[in-house]
Amino acid sequence: MRGLYVLLMVGVLVVASSRDGLKSSIGQTDHQKLMRSNTSLPKLSIGLIVPHTSFGVREYTRAINKAVLNLYKGHGRTKGQSRFSFLDKYEFTPSQVNSTMMKLTPSPTAILDSLCKDFLSVNVSAILYLMNYEQYGRSTASAQYFLQLAGYLGIPVRASQSSLQLQLAPSLEHQTAAMLSILERYKWHQFSVVTSQIAGHDDFIQAVRERISDMQDTFKFTILSAILVTEPHDLLELVNSESRVMLLYSTREEANEILSAAREYKITGENYVWVVTQSVIENLQTPSQFPVGMLGVHFDTSSESLVSEITTAIKVYAYGVEDFVNDPKNAKQSLNTQLSCEGIGESRWSTGDLFFKYLKNVSVEGDQGKPNVEFTQDGVLKAAELKIMNLRPGVSKQLVWEEVSLNHLTCTLPTTKLYLPEAIASRDAGYDACLNVQK
Repeated sequence: MRGLYVLLMVGVLVVASSRDGLKSSIGQTDHQKLMRSNTSLPKLSIGLIVPHTSFGVREYTRAINKAVLNLYKGHGRTKGQSRFSFLDKYEFTPSQVNSTMMKLTPSPTAILDSLCKDFLSVNVSAILYLMNYEQYGRSTASAQYFLQLAGYLGIPVRASQSSLQLQLAPSLEHQTAAMLSILERYKWHQFSVVTSQIAGHDDFIQAVRERISDMQDTFKFTILSAILVTEPHDLLELVNSESRVMLLYSTREEANEILSAAREYKITGENYVWVVTQSVIENLQTPSQFPVGMLGVHFDTSSESLVSEITTAIKVYAYGVEDFVNDPKNAKQSLNTQLSCEGIGESRWSTGDLFFKYLKNVSVEGDQGKPNVEFTQDGVLKAAELKIMNLRPGVSKQLVWEEVSLNHLTCTLPTTKLYLPEAIASRDAGYDACLNVQK
């Protein structure tokens, strides 16, 4: 899937979930004082999909309550505005955030069941899909299926890329841009692309090609080969090529098998560098077959990060609703979807495409030191935070992933923090020889 997983979707996000719903219950607190429920107003509902957990329910609920409360108490968009003005036209409380927890590999039947019973039945106008699973196998395909269904229904989604999706997590495009920046830094002009059959592998190759095209006026790249590995012998093409730098996109388990075979074929070690995606690094654990000196891109997928994204997701939704409701052209438009799986009502939300345009054009102030949350016309974040990781020997000689600065990606300065194989030299003069410099 193009958005690797902290997918935040706005619109009808179709995702399989367990039947364990979260209850955004509010006690007799300031919440009720600020959010006096006006039953005469139409209800504004959204869906929220989060990873299944036995211990994090309280954190999810607390984040939902806080995010909605902040819309009421002095966190409006306009200076001097006490709250969002759409709250005068719609009832929106934590009770309207319909939350459900999704298991890792739901079946298509479970996905449909969740969509129909959890979301369409309460007329959600958006689905916030926050998943940070570190496994990228069937779960990726399941999420893709969910998103495709949501797009078919015309409901905007915060997630990866479908027709009506916004993505809060760094996309494959962000990751490929970072990977190619590493290659540019070292002046590695030629490389090969290696993928498994992971969902989205074609998208990864396409993202690499598009980024190369975007950079062609400043730096020339050549893809020597693009290999889909289904069997170890598929790597023989690399053995007989000039490739010394490989970009790898797969799951961590698949990467372990691929790199084990690569070691047997002697295409790891001092003359080779493998640069990998987040799906390979996952939670920073290092299988024994990973070669020292690997590079990769990484972003935070911790539970803490996911919970913080709930606030961002609800903010994006609120900003979009505010712009939509305050546009006089939408005076006769409703954010009540009236979709059904029972043949009653609309089969596709006719206002979904229009509402999505407002969501896509929001600008939400970022946390301190971070850029604003804004999206391209494709629904991808304009700016994403990625870390460059380097696989190095640790204190006990066990390999560990350590963050390095792209500003230090140089093979000539003795102060470099990068650990690379000794001779990333090649028969092609396009590669620089790098020193094995430790911190």
